[in-house]
Amino acid sequence: MGFPLDYETPREWVALVEREPERLLEDHAHCELKAASSAHALIAKNPERTELVRDLADIAIEELEHFKIVVSELESRGGRLGEQSENLYAATLHRRSASTRESLVLDRLVIAHLIEARSLERFHLLAEHATDGRLRELFAELLPSEAAHQGFYAKAARSLFGRGAAEARIAQLRQLEGEIMASLPFDHTVHSGLVGAPELAPVER
Repeated sequence: MGFPLDYETPREWVALVEREPERLLEDHAHCELKAASSAHALIAKNPERTELVRDLADIAIEELEHFKIVVSELESRGGRLGEQSENLYAATLHRRSASTRESLVLDRLVIAHLIEARSLERFHLLAEHATDGRLRELFAELLPSEAAHQGFYAKAARSLFGRGAAEARIAQLRQLEGEIMASLPFDHTVHSGLVGAPELAPVER
């Protein structure tokens, strides 16, 4: 499976994050909430675009359904949802993109597309390579929706701002996203980097 990203996450990431599955699941649950909030924010900024509003409302509902699924899995393992903390990956992407921003709405669509694409890549890795069978099943179940969401945001950007402007900004922020991901520290989270991660033996390909 190919992903519209410049930085490719190595398979070794899976072995590291699944060492603490409850932390991974808690972070994932908060990611689903933040994704729903992002859809809500785009609705609030574009109330006159009725088709976009309907599509975003559907996405927000689906993200909340995913939140419930993830929290249920977390609680089945004895974990509990804690307070939400900053997503360093998303926060850095928003902050560093601001200096070249021409349209807030375009950037929100493009950044949502890239975050969904990165989540899709990570879900695919977990579904394929996690040793925990329940984690594999969970992330495999969420893959189709994640793929649809990343495609939707890119399509919406092209529809609202024109293919040329949208593709140019996607390419620009895609490069930035890759640079950010390559520089982030490791944590047991969906969007962590690998800087400072414990060393592992190379995974057989």
